[in-house]
Amino acid sequence: MNKKIDEENRLTKLKNIVSSIPLNPGIYLMKNIDGQIIYVGKAKSLRKRVRQYFNKTPKTIRIQKMVSQIENIEYIVTDNELEALVLECNYIKENMPKYNVMLKDDKSYPYIKITIKDKYPRIYITRRKLDDKNLYFGPYTDVGAARNAVEIIKEIFPVKRCKTNFEKANKSKGPCLYYHIGRCLGPCINELSLNEYRDMINQIVLFLNGNTIQIRNIIENKIKECIDKLEFEKASKLKERLDAINRLSLKQQADNINEINSDIWGYVYKMEEKRLYIQIFKIRNYKMLKHSNIKIDDVDLQDIEADILSIMSQYYSLNKSDIPKKVFVKINNEDELQILSDYISNLKNHKVEVKMPKIGDKLKLIEMVEKNIKINIDEENNEVSSVILLQELLGLNYDLNIIEAYDISNLRNEYIVGAMIRFESGKLNKSMYRKFKIKSNDTQNDPLCMAEVLKRRLTHSEDWGVPDLILLDGGKTQLSAAKKVLKEMNLEDIDIIGMVKNDKHRTRGIIDKNGNEINLANTQDKNNRRILNFLTFLQDEVHRFVITYHRSLRDKIK
Repeated sequence: MNKKIDEENRLTKLKNIVSSIPLNPGIYLMKNIDGQIIYVGKAKSLRKRVRQYFNKTPKTIRIQKMVSQIENIEYIVTDNELEALVLECNYIKENMPKYNVMLKDDKSYPYIKITIKDKYPRIYITRRKLDDKNLYFGPYTDVGAARNAVEIIKEIFPVKRCKTNFEKANKSKGPCLYYHIGRCLGPCINELSLNEYRDMINQIVLFLNGNTIQIRNIIENKIKECIDKLEFEKASKLKERLDAINRLSLKQQADNINEINSDIWGYVYKMEEKRLYIQIFKIRNYKMLKHSNIKIDDVDLQDIEADILSIMSQYYSLNKSDIPKKVFVKINNEDELQILSDYISNLKNHKVEVKMPKIGDKLKLIEMVEKNIKINIDEENNEVSSVILLQELLGLNYDLNIIEAYDISNLRNEYIVGAMIRFESGKLNKSMYRKFKIKSNDTQNDPLCMAEVLKRRLTHSEDWGVPDLILLDGGKTQLSAAKKVLKEMNLEDIDIIGMVKNDKHRTRGIIDKNGNEINLANTQDKNNRRILNFLTFLQDEVHRFVITYHRSLRDKIK
């Protein structure tokens, strides 16, 4: 009974405060019982806006919780809405209120990572941005686009591909395939100086930042130095790198839209989740350079535009050095857009236009951003989450972007065949399925057949790439044979697991490359069940594919 009276007294007190708030523009500060600011908002009319929190219209859980904790309301009157926006942004940055939508990167999107802490850094895709003092670029709206960027970089720059730690590993085993085909400089055999390798990494950083002019100048100067020292072979390789960058730069300029310096903001609202997805595409010098992603939970439909405008003001106050000349966003409130335009212009000290395009190319750009958001939302719901669980189970410190599964099929020593399927970037990549007719063995010896298939597949590493994880339909014997192949080909850093079956020939778990068995079936752990379902899905798919091939060969002979 006392609690009910206390609550009624609290609400009466707050309504009295609201009735005394002026109708002027300004900001309002919601405070809890300890006097902490738990929410900051701006309004064209303070009293009208604050009163909405206490009416009977439906509210999100976030707002309900916030209102239930309000003990006092303070306000600051401003001369205009622009001043209110500036104050709101400053108060949010300074106080980090619990219930304000805050600007945070969505970690589920892919990044390009350069392990700058390593002596010889690697470059690869990751979905986790860690506080590990390495370099991260992104997040990118599309893992396919990020992978394409990494592939282009590795074609131009012969960076280290393997995960081997040269400080601990035995260097006498010799260089890998990538060294022999000119795609790696060979730090494993000390054929280059550390400074030379670091120079190349610095060029890659410039490349990912879009500074191709600076890269060209650096490489041109390096070529001159090599010629002066009569190092013509090194100069020739640098010239090839320069030509590749020039070709790519021309292609980018031809492919990109007719905008010199703009930000394109798009958003998608998921009603059933009350979740708002925002993406920003950055165009600089006619090139699409960067993408940023923001995800906000517990957003009311009526608050979408207000939340986006708040995020935009925070975003540009935190990124003053990278404010464009134009900003495009789909918000149909010209007064609010003008206020935001004035605010950003004051940050940059030059005129910045913030507009909502209604027709033409600019509207198509926003629609393109929205399409990418929807693709990413779909990607969140696919098997990528199971891949991350598998990665964590195996204790890997890199992302599993490419998983390949293998199987052997035969019938009484006849028509012995093998097959490979690929799961890439969260989905099956059927263009990379491969069939193998066994040549070296004519008996039912699955380990030997598997060894042949793997060896033949890995000789195509230049064209097909290298998997992050190999999945074998077999136990310790097949795993042992496969590991020998990886060792022979200097590809031991590729992770590999085998499938363990029960007496009913149903998969019950896996064996990792060290021979440790992990039981996934007899457990109540939901994550382990999801991993098992995912692996079984891959196992069933490669089995279907190899059986289909096996039958087609038999039918041809009949």
